[in-house]
Amino acid sequence: METLGIDFGASYVDAVLFDGKKILKTWSVEKVKLTKNWLKQLAGNTPITTTREKNELECLGRGGLWLSQLKSAVVVSCGTGTAVVWARKNQLTIHLGGTGIGGGTIQGLGKLLLKTETVEEIFKLAEKGNKTKVDLTVGDILGKGIGLLPPEATAANFGKINSTKKEDLAQSLVGMVAETIGLISCLATSQTGEKRIVFCGRVSTNKLVQKYLRQVCNLFKLSPVFPPRAEYATALGAALLT
Repeated sequence: METLGIDFGASYVDAVLFDGKKILKTWSVEKVKLTKNWLKQLAGNTPITTTREKNELECLGRGGLWLSQLKSAVVVSCGTGTAVVWARKNQLTIHLGGTGIGGGTIQGLGKLLLKTETVEEIFKLAEKGNKTKVDLTVGDILGKGIGLLPPEATAANFGKINSTKKEDLAQSLVGMVAETIGLISCLATSQTGEKRIVFCGRVSTNKLVQKYLRQVCNLFKLSPVFPPRAEYATALGAALLT
């Protein structure tokens, strides 16, 4: 039976058409552009399950495991904010924590620092930047690494400011958010004994964000997983819980 799973996020509404075995189709619309008839037109006669009707954290866990084809893992939603859960097949999902740092932080601070309007604009700027001109590194202070940290690790985000180029500031901003998400995720994972972290949500699909998440996970000897269609994990989870 085909089911339509809907995730009403803070910034986007995501939908997944699922037949019990595979994803048939996906849709996304910015929340500010959502119309009253959108959902009705989308669904037709297809049964609908939304994250408002189910436990959203359970949806995240179920969707993350299905996309990654794992039986257990820590699953992280990298959206407007960040949520971290422990998901295991045939067990209830456990909420491990989260942070208000996320895509909303990138967008909001981007407006203030860079005069940009969208996260996509900031990502494009960040691709051409060099955050070591903006961030203070461990090597800047000690001339070498310390403990878990190599010399190039960030000691203080925006702690150097040797450049005010938009590209460098953008990369520092993206790095600050990604490293914070990575650190919180790794520390939460240490409570579980898991070795893999599945990163989901729209922010996690950016290559630069993935680079910084990998760097943090490597410090903790954990394996990051970036599944396909990661932005639809929670919507998929809603369909799975039908």
